[in-house]
Amino acid sequence: MNSEALDFKSISIRILCITAVAIAAAFLLLALSGCGPSNEERIEQAVSQPLEAIKAKDEATLTSLLSDDAKQQISDIGIDPASYISAYLDGFDYALGPITINKDMATVDLTITCKTTDSIFSALQQKATEDFESGASANNTEEQTKSEVAENTLDLINAAPPVQHDPITVTLHKVDKSWIVESDINGALLKALQG
Repeated sequence: MNSEALDFKSISIRILCITAVAIAAAFLLLALSGCGPSNEERIEQAVSQPLEAIKAKDEATLTSLLSDDAKQQISDIGIDPASYISAYLDGFDYALGPITINKDMATVDLTITCKTTDSIFSALQQKATEDFESGASANNTEEQTKSEVAENTLDLINAAPPVQHDPITVTLHKVDKSWIVESDINGALLKALQG
């Protein structure tokens, strides 16, 4: 009888130990799965990171948006390229829509708010026409005209209101635990800037 009681007690202890280990393993798995950012958070970060640099007016990021030719053309009319792009992106903002995840692919709608070249160049052309018709700059030297163009350009860029653009769909794919943006966010931004 003692041996049967001992066997029952031994089996009960084993079952209790196995149950305790299983419960501990389940809690550990739950705790580990809750650690770290979710897929949605990783996707938001992948899309937002370059846009936050623009929003924060990081000079290296802003000037990287301009080609060398554009920088030279802006400099040629007497405007500092960094000041130009900073004024242009004043009021820049973005919003992310719902995220859709399908296995290792994801999409998110991105809405950009920024100034547009269409409105700025239209205002610049109108200002130049007004100045020409009034004869205000008729006696200016080439240097004075260049200075006025630079000043008018920056004034008009600063005065231009940001416009909310139609959403674009950004596509991402998952590599290991990272989400990689497949869509050209800079291209979408440049398209929005053009109006």
